[in-house]
Amino acid sequence: MPHAPTGSVERTITLPATAAAPQSARRHVAGMPGMGGRLGYEALLLTSELVTFFLEGVEPDPSASLRLTVRSGEGGARVTLAGPAAEKAVASALHSRETPSSGGFGLRIVDRTADRWGAQRGDGLVLWFELSS
Repeated sequence: MPHAPTGSVERTITLPATAAAPQSARRHVAGMPGMGGRLGYEALLLTSELVTFFLEGVEPDPSASLRLTVRSGEGGARVTLAGPAAEKAVASALHSRETPSSGGFGLRIVDRTADRWGAQRGDGLVLWFELSS
């Protein structure tokens, strides 16, 4: 089960499912305490990849939203993104042999960079990753 960094600060925002979502998400992550150096760089990169994965599965729709929660603390950071279920399955996108423009390449970056990451389906899809500082 995912865990929170010790001494953590948590903030959540709602993003419209539009082309502006990755930039807004990065701005939110960058504004969190302790997001400097390698941790900050990797958190920004992986957040962009998760948002992009969601956006590939939906038409740009300002009425649809993504919920981004960032927790940062002494031990690192945890980022969670929830939204509408992507048409593409996470596992098939991750293991796709198709060209990067066909999708899934970003999840490979998450898989190789994050200390831990995962996905849960329910009413929608929740993707998360953890990075150690």
